[in-house]
Amino acid sequence: MVAFFSTYYPRRRAIKKVKEAGAISEETAKTSKELGIDESTLQYLLSVKDIKKTKDGRYYVSCEEE
Repeated sequence: MVAFFSTYYPRRRAIKKVKEAGAISEETAKTSKELGIDESTLQYLLSVKDIKKTKDGRYYVSCEEE
């Protein structure tokens, strides 16, 4: 079961933080540590398809889908 995202990072705020970190493509993806977002929040965002994860475990928002 995917943990419900932390109340400290509502969905939109977390997505904004990923974008502001420049993680907008597979090439510019960042780790959870680099983003400053806990893994459970990122897993939730993955489950609702708000972000994507690279094969090496980094995260990004695909801006071409907006």
